[in-house]
Amino acid sequence: MKNTRVHVYSISLLLLYFLVLTTATFAQVKPIVNASLAGKIIDAITKEPIEDVTIQLDAVTHSVKTDGEGRFQFVTGQKLPFKVRISHLSYQSLALVVETSPITIELTPLSKELDQVVVTGVAQGTSRKKLSFALTKIDNELIGTVPSLDASTSLRGKVAGLRVNQAGGNAGASVYLRGSKSVTGEIEPLIVIDGFVTSLRLSDLNPNDIETIEVVKGAAASALYGTRGEGGVIQVLTKNGKKDGKLNINVDNELGYSSLLLLPPLSYNHHFKVNPDGSFLLVNGARVIDYKENGYSVNLHPYKDYVDNTKNLLGRTSYYTNSVAVGASGEKYNIYLSAQNQNKGGVSPVVAADKRQNILFNLGYKVTPKITVDINTQYGYFNTPSKAVSSRSEGLLYSTLLVEPFIDLSEKDASGKYSYLPKGSNLSGQQWTNPFYRLSNEEYAYQTENLLLGGKLKYVITDHLSAEGSLSLQTKQYNTEEYYPKGYQTIVPDIELNNGNYALTTLKSNSKNGQFQVNYNRKTGKVDWGLTAKYVYEFSSANGFNASGRNLTAPVKNLSVTEPSTRNISSSWEKTVNHGYFLNAKIAWADKVFIDALGRLDQSSRFGRDVGTAFFPRISAAYRLTEDLNLNPVTEFKLRVAYGKAGSLPPFGAKDSRVRISNTGGVSYTQNDNTNLKRAITAETELGFDAVLFKRLNVQFNYAFSNSTNDFISVPAFTPISGSANIYDNLGAVKSNSLELEVNGKIIEQQKFSWTSGLTFSRVRSRITSLGDVPEFTSNGYRKAVGASTTAIYGYSIHSDLGQLQTNAQGFVTNAGDGTKRIDDYVVNEFGVVVEKAALGKANEAPVFYVNAATGNAKILGDANPDFLVGFSNTISYGPFSLYTVLDWQQGGQKFNETAQYLTYVYRSAFSDATAAAGKPLNFTTQVFNASQVTDYWIEKTTYLALRELSLSYKLPTQKLGLGKILKNANLSLIGRNLFIWTKFEGTNVDGIGQDGFNYPTYRIISGKLTFNF
Repeated sequence: MKNTRVHVYSISLLLLYFLVLTTATFAQVKPIVNASLAGKIIDAITKEPIEDVTIQLDAVTHSVKTDGEGRFQFVTGQKLPFKVRISHLSYQSLALVVETSPITIELTPLSKELDQVVVTGVAQGTSRKKLSFALTKIDNELIGTVPSLDASTSLRGKVAGLRVNQAGGNAGASVYLRGSKSVTGEIEPLIVIDGFVTSLRLSDLNPNDIETIEVVKGAAASALYGTRGEGGVIQVLTKNGKKDGKLNINVDNELGYSSLLLLPPLSYNHHFKVNPDGSFLLVNGARVIDYKENGYSVNLHPYKDYVDNTKNLLGRTSYYTNSVAVGASGEKYNIYLSAQNQNKGGVSPVVAADKRQNILFNLGYKVTPKITVDINTQYGYFNTPSKAVSSRSEGLLYSTLLVEPFIDLSEKDASGKYSYLPKGSNLSGQQWTNPFYRLSNEEYAYQTENLLLGGKLKYVITDHLSAEGSLSLQTKQYNTEEYYPKGYQTIVPDIELNNGNYALTTLKSNSKNGQFQVNYNRKTGKVDWGLTAKYVYEFSSANGFNASGRNLTAPVKNLSVTEPSTRNISSSWEKTVNHGYFLNAKIAWADKVFIDALGRLDQSSRFGRDVGTAFFPRISAAYRLTEDLNLNPVTEFKLRVAYGKAGSLPPFGAKDSRVRISNTGGVSYTQNDNTNLKRAITAETELGFDAVLFKRLNVQFNYAFSNSTNDFISVPAFTPISGSANIYDNLGAVKSNSLELEVNGKIIEQQKFSWTSGLTFSRVRSRITSLGDVPEFTSNGYRKAVGASTTAIYGYSIHSDLGQLQTNAQGFVTNAGDGTKRIDDYVVNEFGVVVEKAALGKANEAPVFYVNAATGNAKILGDANPDFLVGFSNTISYGPFSLYTVLDWQQGGQKFNETAQYLTYVYRSAFSDATAAAGKPLNFTTQVFNASQVTDYWIEKTTYLALRELSLSYKLPTQKLGLGKILKNANLSLIGRNLFIWTKFEGTNVDGIGQDGFNYPTYRIISGKLTFNF
């Protein structure tokens, strides 16, 4: 019975099989065996092909990837239909059944803002949607399209709350975040590279090596870095080989030229008597001022033989950059190697180009499924001859602008060298050193080498427990050499230079950073939580040597040939050891509520035993409101609040007493000790939100307010045997607030046309709230007073409006003149200057200055801090063409234009011409000059709109050109940097925060770039 039942079932199944088979035979085509699966994968929004998409069949280990046209082909060895899995890092993974071939498949892009993983300010890599404090992430598209000359200016206009200070147009810039944290100046952010804490600056880095930059702006997020984080943190993540299993080679060649961008308006006339042919009338070998009949105003005459020294000697110079990068990856490794050579011509052909070479090597290796190792090596070499001409009195602009244009500074002697005293120099009232003579006779070198070695090891112990450690070593060596040969000429005898002079400087610094941490993460129901404990060891040391001597006995660069009695030798040494311990706890509920708490203890060898430990806390929280409410078209809305503290260390040796001993045996106390000196601390509260509109527009808003205390101020302590000793004390306090908005995303996405845009806005204010018991003082041109901005400009004031005049009960003006005049006794002349009415148009016409018998005649005149900053970036693509721009707008802020002021002193400014043409006495012009004192007439607004970056690129059709088998991509670009600056500021450099004093000028670079990807 049992066997019969088995046979019945077997026969029934067999009949069913033949029935289905017969039906299928008539209903469809016979299945394909050994079929080829082919197709194309495109972006679901733009309809553009996607490269490097992985296509894999179920139960098959082999996979294929799409090419540059998004196409793929797979010989399956199976029959239709196929079940495939499709994946790409930037798109949502897809699993589907394919019934026909060929096929077109669309992939949906991931939301970059939500799914990006960030690593700065957090103990472990964290998704942006879980982050409970503000962080700005700048991708390679905004960095690499128009690579900056160095990374220090790569963030300009792209990060709200960030200000770039580039006082020298050719030099690396300083970067500051969210205003001042110190009474005496800004604090630069800590630079972290691939997780390694460094003492590097952004100007040391090659922008071509950067994949992304993460910016943590304030103490609310940078508490993780303790003593090093008061100025915020910028982490640079360098490139790695693409994870496509292929060898990728990228070659970049850029060639262009640089030229001056801003120059002050100059005088083209003089006020000396001339002969009928326009030449100077000389009396006893000297020029004579051509006074009008009134005896005090002058006649103007054009220069007979006008020489534009600035144009002739500060003309175009060449610029080029060559770089190559090789990347590869496999199942267990990832490798990237790059090299760059840059030749950055300055503003004059007489000065050698600044040069830099950078090498980067990154290696990642998966030792086992649980152990990974990463190695990072960076090397940079910099030779910067431009440092020889950056100072005011030695600067190229100082002479080319001040020297009267009948003197040709390009004049050369019989030997072909520039003349130290060009023809006509004896006629000038003041003789100027010809910088071109100096630069062609002096030998100089300014060289820097940086080396960073880093390694990381990560071990996944269990599904919940992991450990990781890292160690980095960094060295920096700076060497300078200056050599004046014997016989060097000067206008007046100079014992320091005429018989030869040799000087050298060597400064070497070393640092080590070791970190070890243990991570524990679990998920229980809707709760996702984790703990991290970490230890940080930091070591830094520096030693320097300076020496100089004169009166050379041989034409060689060596101290041994200098006269022993003229030699000056000094050395320096310092060492610091820091220890950090922190514990971080994080918890997330239902993927919508996030809380992060952190505490860090820091110890440093720079303090006495009793104050050696400091505590830096952070607590932050976030709530994704859109998880509970439908706010369409707002697809994501996350509220954030964070509070934290970070600090900074005083200068090395600030707590110690110091004595200077001269070579004659004299003793001078220069600093008294303060063993109770503490760290400076900034406590910050940050409020804000992150939002996504229409699934494509990302918005970040922040309001942060901070209180910086224990700032270091060096004040007089006592008067010793000789000299004056100071003491460092924690006396200063500063309050800052920052309002920031960042908006970015793809405005339009179509098959052939796309428009990506970004907007940043920031308004930052910082004011001094305490100086302890120290009287207000001036530092670096800014007044340090309680209640004042940290960048308050201080000096003398010329009245420009009768409303500025103040009177006493008797009606006499008290803040101008000698107290015997009334408001009716004054008038505003055509130059906007208050003068005495009785002197208007006469020989004694003079500006009326502000006076104050009680507090002195100087006062706060303005503020260098701008009203607000705006950045606007755009990328517009149409087919193979792409247009990229970055606009940088600064509204307000003021700057002392010493360049224009000093040009007036020698009657070389446009103001000099204007006052002479108006019949003003020469003395009026001289008094407005005011003996080089900071004066409000020369304080100008620094509002500007700058086209910082411009690129028009064309993607070459490699396939149509028959180069598809060799080249993956090829791009031709026309690039402009600092292309235009629209401003009313009449100095040489509107970018620098400090005063404009014949600074190394801002210049533009126009170039062409050809990029090949093999």
